[in-house]
Amino acid sequence: MDQSFLALFFILLVGGLIWSWFSGSDAPYIATSYKNLDKILKTAGVKKSKIFYELGSGDGRVVLAAANLGADSNGVEQSWVRVWYSRLKAKKLGLSNCHFFHGNLFDRHYYPADVVYIYMLQKCVDSLEKILKNELTKGAVVITQKYHFKKWKPFKKTGDFWYYRT
Repeated sequence: MDQSFLALFFILLVGGLIWSWFSGSDAPYIATSYKNLDKILKTAGVKKSKIFYELGSGDGRVVLAAANLGADSNGVEQSWVRVWYSRLKAKKLGLSNCHFFHGNLFDRHYYPADVVYIYMLQKCVDSLEKILKNELTKGAVVITQKYHFKKWKPFKKTGDFWYYRT
């Protein structure tokens, strides 16, 4: 094979992986800080026997932290590279209670969730507000980071993190 063809193939492959890592129309990839993450999740009631969802799970750090607290943890992510990466991290950590799904977060149902975590742009948060209000069971907790629901009243605010109860 011609070396220029191999170089072009390699460049396209790497470019595709980079594009997939940073793709997503509802939020740019900005990872949540590890600082106080366990405290934030515990405040929302994340623990064993709870069902946790992160919508737009990125590199999986929040879902993995919830799984470490014992919750059945689920991440929904648009980038298949980040999903694979997150699955590898979960496997490496031996977290069988941790699941990552590739796809559009608007194509899934979240009614079994006890806690939902969202770090998305305001437009997406606005779109999720009515969906989650109608779908989640009474008493479920939703955490938003930086961009918040306009019509819901939080029961607690900790810096950029706001907690709501349905």
